[in-house]
Amino acid sequence: MDELSKLGAFSLLGDADPVPESLLVSYPEQAKTLMLLYEVSRELTSILDRQELLRRIAERVKKIVDYDVFSVMLWNEQAQLLESVFAMRSKDSIAARLRLPLHHGLTGTAAGERRILRINDVTEDPRYIRGETGVEARSELVVPLLMQDRLVGVLDLESTEPHAFTMEHERILSTLASYVAIALENARLYEEARESERRLRDDLDTAREIQLQLLPTGAREVPGLDLAAGYVPARELGGDFYDFLPFGQGRLGFMLGDVSGKGTAAALYGSLAIGTVREIVVDHACEPACMLALLNQRLLGARLDSRFIAMLFAIYDASTRKLTLANAGGPYPLLVRNGQVRAICLEGVPLGLIPDTQYDETTVELAPGDIVLFASDGILESENAALEEFGPERLRALLSAVSRHDTARDISEQILAATDGHGGAGIAPHDDRTLVVLRVTDDTSSDFSKLPIIY
Repeated sequence: MDELSKLGAFSLLGDADPVPESLLVSYPEQAKTLMLLYEVSRELTSILDRQELLRRIAERVKKIVDYDVFSVMLWNEQAQLLESVFAMRSKDSIAARLRLPLHHGLTGTAAGERRILRINDVTEDPRYIRGETGVEARSELVVPLLMQDRLVGVLDLESTEPHAFTMEHERILSTLASYVAIALENARLYEEARESERRLRDDLDTAREIQLQLLPTGAREVPGLDLAAGYVPARELGGDFYDFLPFGQGRLGFMLGDVSGKGTAAALYGSLAIGTVREIVVDHACEPACMLALLNQRLLGARLDSRFIAMLFAIYDASTRKLTLANAGGPYPLLVRNGQVRAICLEGVPLGLIPDTQYDETTVELAPGDIVLFASDGILESENAALEEFGPERLRALLSAVSRHDTARDISEQILAATDGHGGAGIAPHDDRTLVVLRVTDDTSSDFSKLPIIY
């Protein structure tokens, strides 16, 4: 990918105006110099990798001013020191280790006084500090790099010949220095933006792993129940969530929620809901309608006015094969029996909106072979390139065609694959896709004395 395309809204600083054609005719020598400066400035302000930029600066300056050693020192505001970041002898990079405070040495003096220093013979100047360049310098030209009088650093040119640098060199580099300062500032800002992006990416990856750790894979010790979940966030972090909860011997509680909005804030709110429900279950395990009412009050107490949660909560009793559920604004669950699909119509107000909301509750008697699907709206609303939604008809057709040999995991994977196929390659999903599939088996076990084990 092109480096510039990574910047997004990041704006490059500075750009030189082209040399007027009239100047080329009237003052050809001066115009030639200006043209060279113009081309150099245009090139430098487009390079964002600092090491590449410094190398290119050294090469371009060599075409304008002959030198034996070229080095760049940048101002470290925090350390209050000039620090060598680049040095070149002939065409070879050399180690750069010098650190100087302002007003020390020729470079520190030029930086501290914000003015160019041109020394014809450094052996006669007590301020000269010999660097580890492997060159016996005799003359030196130090040019401060400034942006609106803010010190960026210095360019330091050394020659083995005395009187190697002229007033014309000083004038040219003085002009070029402003563009070099801008280019270095662009490179610094770009590096900061890239580092911030890297840190953000690392943080999001860590947060994603933590979020996935909160979501269980399944549950054991629930006789006659095949259970599976599917979770595909639209972004690094999802606003959908689900959970499985032990609800007594042979009884499994589970929930599926969808937080308003997307991204980090939605994921954190979903994590808050998971933690709150787990706490409520430990202290006050009650039926689904009661659970939703308690969670609604707790979320309202958090005073996060811009967020709400659509959520289903259900309890499956393995001894009676009864599924009791309540709905707080989530999509209707679907019951598949003998190839026929019907919605379990149950409505309710999303959580976190209205105080003291009470929720309705219904119980469905299940039989071996029955399938119950709980899905977030991201399943039905998956869109293709023509903005056509996957929709309830496609989902019903898929469920009607489910084989009696298909496990809950098979069904979950088929639904996610179908929505992927509907969206098509290269179409980014606009919403999280989450589902929980229950399939009642003909397990004849009568041992319902164990608590479900969540894993």
